[in-house]
Amino acid sequence: MRNAPERDRVMTPPALAAAIIAHFADRISGQMLDPARGAGAFYDQLPEHLDRSWCELEDGRDFLDWETAVDWIITNPPWSKIRAFTQHAMTLADHIVWLVPIVNITTKARLRDLRDHGFGIAELVLIDTPRDWPQSGFQLVAAYLKRGHAGDWRISRLDALAQD
Repeated sequence: MRNAPERDRVMTPPALAAAIIAHFADRISGQMLDPARGAGAFYDQLPEHLDRSWCELEDGRDFLDWETAVDWIITNPPWSKIRAFTQHAMTLADHIVWLVPIVNITTKARLRDLRDHGFGIAELVLIDTPRDWPQSGFQLVAAYLKRGHAGDWRISRLDALAQD
């Protein structure tokens, strides 16, 4: 069964986006891309000293058509398109952070895609699912995918207070 389009457009609370950005802030540099800007929860809070770009299908900028290399990609992607988004993102950036259910990034096919593109999961940041989001029962994570990472996965937790 396919994910209904209205269920695949769930806006990230700005406080949650800010907490995720803060978690990775000491590592983020260079050119940034938010490939699914939506209402701007991530894009609007990216440090202004960075070279920032965005895509949003509803505004006529399809990420899957984006061709310019960037250093970092960070967003809450459409979960029904996570494989296509990840495959494309790996051709553009060395660092990717997706806000997704853990099962969307750790299937055998997704792990094989990562390996085949020279990526690994560097960190899974456990996050409480926002109260007003669809509740699936699956753990929500900020998955940090990094080119060249072949080691263990770091597991951390985003402070619940940072998510409010």
